Amino acid sequence: MRITTKSPELFTDRDTDQLSHLAGIGFGQGDSDEMRRDSEEHINAADFIQMTHDDDRLVAFTMVRGCLWRQCT
Repeated sequence: MRITTKSPELFTDRDTDQLSHLAGIGFGQGDSDEMRRDSEEHINAADFIQMTHDDDRLVAFTMVRGCLWRQCT
């Protein structure tokens, strides 16, 4: 297993294809144009995307946006 973290600017078309395909499976939509557009919107809104590959196949991903903590005042 290989885990990588990328910002949206470093995403390739292949990364987007794999993520959209996996998300489509999870949401029961398959490889639809709507799923692709939705995935692209989420990718572009994220600060970072972490992906787990088994050999060359994407098996999991997560998207992070914003800080995980806030300073108390």
